[in-house]
Amino acid sequence: MSVWMAETLIATTLLMAMVMMLRRPVARWLGAGAAYWLWLLPLARMLLPTLPREVAAPSPLHNVVDQAGLPALLEIAPSPAPQAAATSIPWLEMAIGLWALGVVLFLVVQAIGYARFRRDILAGSTPLGEEGRIRLITSPQASGPLAFGIFRPYIVLPADFGLRYDAQEQDMAIAHERAHHERGDLAANMVALLLLALHWCNPVAWIAYRAYRADQETACDARVLSLYGQDQAHAYGRAILKAAGGRQFAGACHLTRITTLKGRLKMLSRHETSLKRISWGMAAVAMVVATGLALTASGSRAAQQMAAITDKVDQADFAKLTNLVSQPVSAREALPQAAPVPAAAPMPAAAPAPVVHADRVPPAAPVPPVTVRSEPGRVIVTHANGRVETHRIPTEAEIARMVPVVDVREGCEGDKVTSHREFVDANGRRNIRVRICERAIEAQARKAERIAKLNARDAERMSRNAERAGRNAARAGLTAARAQIAASRMPESDRAEALRDIDQELADLDRNPD
Repeated sequence: MSVWMAETLIATTLLMAMVMMLRRPVARWLGAGAAYWLWLLPLARMLLPTLPREVAAPSPLHNVVDQAGLPALLEIAPSPAPQAAATSIPWLEMAIGLWALGVVLFLVVQAIGYARFRRDILAGSTPLGEEGRIRLITSPQASGPLAFGIFRPYIVLPADFGLRYDAQEQDMAIAHERAHHERGDLAANMVALLLLALHWCNPVAWIAYRAYRADQETACDARVLSLYGQDQAHAYGRAILKAAGGRQFAGACHLTRITTLKGRLKMLSRHETSLKRISWGMAAVAMVVATGLALTASGSRAAQQMAAITDKVDQADFAKLTNLVSQPVSAREALPQAAPVPAAAPMPAAAPAPVVHADRVPPAAPVPPVTVRSEPGRVIVTHANGRVETHRIPTEAEIARMVPVVDVREGCEGDKVTSHREFVDANGRRNIRVRICERAIEAQARKAERIAKLNARDAERMSRNAERAGRNAARAGLTAARAQIAASRMPESDRAEALRDIDQELADLDRNPD
């Protein structure tokens, strides 16, 4: 890994932070498109080669920084050489190896996730047509309109797209996804994921990636509204809300991402940006990009001031990693052999010293932290710090007074079904007296039975009255119809047949009296 890569990662981090500070004011004054183009700055810095030394002349700002002594503060004092280099742990090489492993794992996970997403979306899909190279399909796995594919572009619509969206919302949703393909947003997202892989351990890069995707969707919204007019913002807002929810995929451009919903709806309420303001915005973005690249390019004055920090990366020796496992063995082999100790001359035997037996003190018994002593009517607790607590024990009479006496019997007091009364006796004990009157219960049951019979008789009488009224009404209607037919000038045979039928109906009514 070279110094250029270390400088580039640091510079792109600074540029991401700068873009995140400028994106909202730029979007407010110059439009969403200008804010989206600001994200070209970190990518351009990633592709910028090292500048020649004669090109990177110090600017007046750099001269002021030099005179202030800031470069001397950034210089790293050389550390003394270790005495045993073979036994030192290669922290720098291990960190670089871990970073490279993270990059590979990130790319592998993203590739597998995109392959699974593409397989699930296309499984069970129904083609709707083609718009040039773009294929329109419906898929039951899509919760809302989305676009994916670089070499084989697709616009995926949910299965209920025709029911959930009206005609105007359908056209604007498809136009949004078509704009992603026409602007090359899918390819830009793949490049952004590659840049994020290099910054996988950088929290600034993750925050910047989410902000970049939000600005991308907002710029696409502005393009759709420029085609349909600002007066259609309410219809477009409805389409965005209907597409909210569902699972989001990094390799696709969804109509609505939940994290950007609030900002996009706020953008729809703003007025159109004039052409003059857009022109000034593009010029300002170009100036910011050029300035940022010039200040952070490898080989520039700023990069040379940062070289005191990044030069150590170029000195990484990955051969130390292979020797890390064998270092304990080699370290033991490198230890010098201890010189043999010459045998000492024999010394004359000394007289045995008298043995003095000291008085042995037996160990003290452990003192419990809490001492509990029971006395009649109370318990005394003594703590290790001397605090004494006394707890009174209630007597049997007090315990008996605490428990009420409940007396439940059969008995009647007036016409109540149950009666409840509480009192305290002479011993101070609470009594609860409950009486249940079976006679009152039977009386209420008989009363309910009588009421039910009366209601049944009333219902039967009302039914008979209704039947009688209906029969009388039918008789009156048949009689009136017979009189009209008898007085009519219809053919004799028809009149006779009709009168015969009516007479038969009247006879049937007479045979079924009440």
